[in-house]
Amino acid sequence: MFARSSMGAMLLVAALAAIGCGSDSDEKGSAGPAAATTTPVTTTPAAPPTATTDATSSADVSEAGETLALGTRVVAPYVVYGTGAKAAEKQDTTLGVTVLRVRTGKISDFKDFNLDKAQRNTVPHYVEVKYENLGELKLQRFLMDPSIEDTEGQEYKPLNLIVLSGTFKKCPQPSKARLRGGQSFTLCAPFLLPKGKTYERVRFQGDVTQDPYFWK
Repeated sequence: MFARSSMGAMLLVAALAAIGCGSDSDEKGSAGPAAATTTPVTTTPAAPPTATTDATSSADVSEAGETLALGTRVVAPYVVYGTGAKAAEKQDTTLGVTVLRVRTGKISDFKDFNLDKAQRNTVPHYVEVKYENLGELKLQRFLMDPSIEDTEGQEYKPLNLIVLSGTFKKCPQPSKARLRGGQSFTLCAPFLLPKGKTYERVRFQGDVTQDPYFWK
């Protein structure tokens, strides 16, 4: 569904359906609110995949479990799963991850988007995260989004905002679609938290077989 824009750009809003796996397209999603259970969604093959390790991923992985202060950097494991004929293969690497800040927005920030009734009855939250590719694999931007949790432990996944011209100024994305080895960028992930729910913390899990990291 296309929306109005004073800048002449056509905008589309959709909810990101999963974290950790996807196609090669830069940004895809399914329509509707982006609420999810605390069980991560993944398309890991049923049979044990064949693992390979990124040769440059020598940094020690940070211990997960405790809720960290905003601005704290961790070295997190990250898994890239194969697709198609290579679905049984996976590659392990590491990311430097720093949650920089969490901002509360206004629903009027989305005035140029067509939101449904449920989406309009929310409070936007914007999460800014710095990612550093510590290996050599080319990583896709839209697979590295964080999620957030409310005080009841419910997990919410970010909106996938497709802007055909420019970027969403309230929560801008990096211009790079991929993050190459040795490079870094800062992205902003927008969330719509239902009214009546209270934001608790940011969550990142680059490997569904390992504990997630939390920031507050």
